[in-house]
Amino acid sequence: MVDAQQMKEIVAQFEELFQSKNSISSVLDRIMDVLGGRAIGLWRCETGKLIQVGFRAVTEMDEQVRKQFASVTQEVSLENTGLGIVKAVVERTPAIGTLRGEESGLQGSSEWLQKFGAQQSYAVPVVEGDEVVGVLAISTNCVHQAGDPEWEILTKIADGIGEKKLLGMF
Repeated sequence: MVDAQQMKEIVAQFEELFQSKNSISSVLDRIMDVLGGRAIGLWRCETGKLIQVGFRAVTEMDEQVRKQFASVTQEVSLENTGLGIVKAVVERTPAIGTLRGEESGLQGSSEWLQKFGAQQSYAVPVVEGDEVVGVLAISTNCVHQAGDPEWEILTKIADGIGEKKLLGMF
């Protein structure tokens, strides 16, 4: 599991990559590996929509599924509340997607989880001051509850991105 020092290193790695305008793939891969993820992404908010900053998936995931998700989530309307990434931004709180979309209210996330071969997704808003500026989301094979270490780690990383105002560098 990740300790406080490793979380600081991850946020510092994001900062370095954002400042140098390099791909954030390496740091997304690192988080996905640490948390046992199947897919991970970061989006920034623009008026009425989310813009994908980075997306990664495990290499064994079907290439067509990876490409399709990356393509359809390049830009996502904030009206698409069936996706956890949108719900987290609109409601300003983490959104948990499951394979049972009718229960979570996240039918879109449920469909992607099935395609990803994942059990659950967790989308955490990135907040700068009092404004939601983006969302960090991961899909995993494990079922966790809010408050579990895996979710706390993702939340702390999202908080670190917000505190350093990293999404404002775009």
